[in-house]
Amino acid sequence: MAEYHKGRRFSSREEDGLPPRSDEEIARKMAMLDDFNARREAVPPEERIHLSSRFGDDDFNNDDVPRNPDGSRKDRNEAPQEESS
Repeated sequence: MAEYHKGRRFSSREEDGLPPRSDEEIARKMAMLDDFNARREAVPPEERIHLSSRFGDDDFNNDDVPRNPDGSRKDRNEAPQEESS
């Protein structure tokens, strides 16, 4: 059964009515991930850029942070600017 956490839905492929991944598909995806990690590790640490917290585990560590309906953090979004007339 699908689980919900902070507005996000987590489920298996089977729960969504999709067939399980084939061994070939899993091997191809793992090869892509290995290639990505090799290219990332080739960059010297002082030249690496930090990915936005959107791609980190930030969403799972801050239960006390107010959230927007889409699950994003309210403190990360700028307040709308009022237009002057």
